Amino acid sequence: MPFPLRHMLAALLAAGFAQSASATALSECLGFAPKDKVLIVNADDIGMHPDLDRAAFALLDRQKIQDLSIMPPTPNFAAAAKMARDRKLAIGVHLTLTNEWQDKQPWGSVLPKAEVPSLYNPQGRLWATTQEVAKHADPVEVKKELLAQIAKVRAAGLTITHLDAHMVFWAASPALLKIYTELPRETGIPIVMQGFFMPVAKQLEATRQMQAEGIVTPDAYFMHYNPDQRKPGQRYAGYDSWITTLPAGISHLAIHPAEDSPSSRTSIADLVLRLSDFEVWNGAAIQQLGKDLKHTDYHAMRALQEKVNAGGKHCLSR
Repeated sequence: MPFPLRHMLAALLAAGFAQSASATALSECLGFAPKDKVLIVNADDIGMHPDLDRAAFALLDRQKIQDLSIMPPTPNFAAAAKMARDRKLAIGVHLTLTNEWQDKQPWGSVLPKAEVPSLYNPQGRLWATTQEVAKHADPVEVKKELLAQIAKVRAAGLTITHLDAHMVFWAASPALLKIYTELPRETGIPIVMQGFFMPVAKQLEATRQMQAEGIVTPDAYFMHYNPDQRKPGQRYAGYDSWITTLPAGISHLAIHPAEDSPSSRTSIADLVLRLSDFEVWNGAAIQQLGKDLKHTDYHAMRALQEKVNAGGKHCLSR
């Protein structure tokens, strides 16, 4: 899952989010105490493969995690959407402009290729990297495709709670960042700023500025995408130390669980990591380590974004 390690705060300052503001912390807006550490564990890449979807829904059904994000262009979207509808589950959208798997997972755009030709490489597939998207994609076509993906999820009968970005595409250029950060105001849906590659203090500074500007987003984002550190049959311990160091406020952790099968072994190149994530989050040890944390989902943040968009005073800015 490669992406450019840009300094998110610098990008946000360039995008116009550098205004200082006195604001109520997001967690307090949502009814938590100032010192509460609140965690949303989210499984993304839903719709990519049936074995990924079964694992994610199993964790949700067992109340091991709080949230899912679905990929509208992917092959198992319809089946995953039905699984969500059957549970009357509101869901996030994992907005997707790239296909890192190319011919192994041949998804394209939601819109016909003729309507968004700049999103495709010469082989007729979506670009494999966010750098290529930044270089070649027409921003008008990017926005058109993102809105079509949101519309597809709604047309499937699902309520959308938040938006996040596959492969963190917004970090690849100022133009993509601008498109992404405009979505809450245009759609009424919060976004997740996936700044896991920056120090937590810088994340908190950047997201606080955005919140004061009326963009509802969690305070901090974390992801342990490290295939080289995962070993078959060996429990990954990285989450154990991490979970004890969460900052106060609302944190979002993205995980990538999967079940094992002949099909997933053939189709999913990073399967060892995904099996490892399922093992950790399905186990009792991580739940015990996080027993003092509070949890939430995106329903209240979605309502807050709608209130912000409606105008008038809101708790994020004063």
